Amino acid sequence: MSSDDNNQKILIERALEFHKKGKIKEAINLYLDLISDKKKDPQLLFLLGTAYVQVGKTNLGIEYLQKSLLIKDDNASAHSNLGNAFKNLNRYEEALASYDKAIEINPNFADAYSNRGVILHEIKRYDEALQSYEIAIQINPNHFFSHGNKGITLKDLNRYEEALASYDKAIEINPNFIEAYNNKGNALKDLKHYEDAFAIYKKVMELKPDYEFIIGRVLHFSMFLCDWKNFHTLSEKIDNGLNKKDRVIEPFSLLGISDNPEHNKIAAEIYVKNKLIKNFEGEPIFKKYEHKKPRIGYFSGDFGNHPVLHLIMDVFKNHDKSKFDIFGLSYGIDKKDKWRNEVKNYFTQFKDIHKISDREVVKIGRDLELDIAIDLSGLTGNPRSGIFSNRVAPLQINYLGYPGTTGADYMDYIIADETIIPKENFKYYSEKVLFLPDCYQPNMKSRDISKKEFKRKDFRLPEKAFIYCSFNNNYKITPDIFEIWMKILNNVHNSVLWILKSNEKATLNLKKEAETKGINPDRIILADHLPNDEHLKRIKLADLFLDTFPYNAHTTASDAVRMGVPIITLKGNSFQSRVGASILNCIAMKELVTNNKKDYQNLAIELGKNSEKFNKLKESLKNSVKTSSLFDSDKFTKNLEELYLKILQN
Repeated sequence: MSSDDNNQKILIERALEFHKKGKIKEAINLYLDLISDKKKDPQLLFLLGTAYVQVGKTNLGIEYLQKSLLIKDDNASAHSNLGNAFKNLNRYEEALASYDKAIEINPNFADAYSNRGVILHEIKRYDEALQSYEIAIQINPNHFFSHGNKGITLKDLNRYEEALASYDKAIEINPNFIEAYNNKGNALKDLKHYEDAFAIYKKVMELKPDYEFIIGRVLHFSMFLCDWKNFHTLSEKIDNGLNKKDRVIEPFSLLGISDNPEHNKIAAEIYVKNKLIKNFEGEPIFKKYEHKKPRIGYFSGDFGNHPVLHLIMDVFKNHDKSKFDIFGLSYGIDKKDKWRNEVKNYFTQFKDIHKISDREVVKIGRDLELDIAIDLSGLTGNPRSGIFSNRVAPLQINYLGYPGTTGADYMDYIIADETIIPKENFKYYSEKVLFLPDCYQPNMKSRDISKKEFKRKDFRLPEKAFIYCSFNNNYKITPDIFEIWMKILNNVHNSVLWILKSNEKATLNLKKEAETKGINPDRIILADHLPNDEHLKRIKLADLFLDTFPYNAHTTASDAVRMGVPIITLKGNSFQSRVGASILNCIAMKELVTNNKKDYQNLAIELGKNSEKFNKLKESLKNSVKTSSLFDSDKFTKNLEELYLKILQN
């Protein structure tokens, strides 16, 4: 062996050692030096291409892997790594072809089967994805990635118990498999097993404190349980992380803890950049369609018994079908409830896209020639941003479901009103702001209300006490707002606080917290979940609704005023903290809008003590609701249609 060959052998060994130890950049430099002498060495080209993919230089990785395969086409690992590179770029069909080629060469290639399953999952071919994972597991029963990914697919098929079993198997094989723990937490969250989800997220944070968004998840789920021991410590970490543009919290979780609209925008931008955009190489839309009747597409994961549909149902019903074609595209699971069954009738076409890939949905939208696409879910639930990032319609609007900016350059507009987004706050929104003339929130003209005759004793409420209520989700209750509520109870002696019950742990924590504030825990009364019509009816038993802050009541606020119960709100700086003010302004009840915590507290105390003033207020509310536009769904729909026409003309 010549000295040159010997030197090259030493360099190759050193490069491989760097590569194995994760010193990828050092390995790349050595591979490049070696390739300058051996331009047609397929193994070196393969190693260099693989290294480039690992450091995120995916296009370079593809170039070198393809060069390697042109020389030696039977390298299953090269085909598999090429598939990984295509997967990173969301070039799913090419990725599938690469994995299939790898499997053709090596039928026992568990990694290729597993990654093939990931692609099939992404394009919503769930049954085929499960088959790929099963084959990988047959080849290698300890292939923990396949067990974990199988769990993700089973969860998306609503097969939660099987999903949890798959996550547990993955964790049993690899007790440090962070993603499996995190995904198990997500499944438990969907099942509303909040205490178990909280424990899992804490485990993730213990294993890897800087795991993406985990600080926010831990804080968010501590709020589901009203466990506020670390609220201020974690909130401060989140603020510091957002200032550094770190992945510390998902945007929806931030709504309940921060009234900083700049941070809301930063969180959304980080999330969209790192988590959501699904770029595939679709053609851009250059043209504006010239339809006699504009075609409006509403996309939602919540076409069913959900607060969003409780608000917007009448809009779909009232749209002028002689002037507009209206399309509903549903990416949520069909639970076949009465809301879903009804809403389908109000569209020109209604399509279930739950198991259809983003690429196919974009093609559907473009084949329909939608003029405007409205995302009614935004950054809630399981977003389908790939539909919008690849431009399903020439104009795209963020509306209603998510109270804040998406932070995405592919969303053109957000619909609000002058109270929700004052002009000085436009800079905190990536979208252009469209104003509706009254309240941004749609409402049904009438709702089904139970004919049952409820009495206070039916809900363990004292007959002659002043009943403060807050029917928001527990995760909207911060320790600061709860402390104010306790001060209110302390000053209004014959009063109780009626709160929606979420889970037993939250109930125990709320009562314990009340006791530490000197309030008899029996004065905190928990309301069980009821069917919508019965819940609306029981609201009338309350005297005064206390809004949460910074995440105000939305549907719940309009429910309260519909049933004649006044609501005191605290107006902040962010979208989610100005909804109560928008509703109250719409019904000419500005006196119930406060601008600081002290005024909020004092007003609640005054109304609890001064029966004459309170009775006048209730009467005023009753009259204001009758004359306001809040529940005039016909007028609201016309205003919304005018907004659509305006942006189409522009």
